[in-house]
Amino acid sequence: MNDLLKISRKVFSTDRFVEMCGVQIVECREGYARCEVEISDKLLNGVNAVQGGLLFTIADFSAAVAAFSLGRLALSINADISFFRNCNSGTITAEATVISATNNLCTCSVDVVCNGTKLANVKVGLFRTKQEIPTE
Repeated sequence: MNDLLKISRKVFSTDRFVEMCGVQIVECREGYARCEVEISDKLLNGVNAVQGGLLFTIADFSAAVAAFSLGRLALSINADISFFRNCNSGTITAEATVISATNNLCTCSVDVVCNGTKLANVKVGLFRTKQEIPTE
């Protein structure tokens, strides 16, 4: 396991909502993060499809981890989500890539996929705080 992945998991382990949803950080490198969640009954809505809020949550979280990989904590300030499809079983994966970063702002594009099918794309704008990542 690389150091950035280990540090990211430690820093974000206090995110209680993400933990409740079952989202896990599976990859983190500079400017990129991949998170996953196994679909369970508790994540389905009234029509037996994954709740759209879960798709947004995993995308937003993945963007925060990708931005974090640049060296400082970042907080979302806006997001635009496009839903394409839905699913009700399998593993949801969100891949976030930093597409622009300045001293104060960062923009990520996030693809959310399940079983090889793209469910959503999210563009997330983040404010980069002055809080630097820990070294261990």
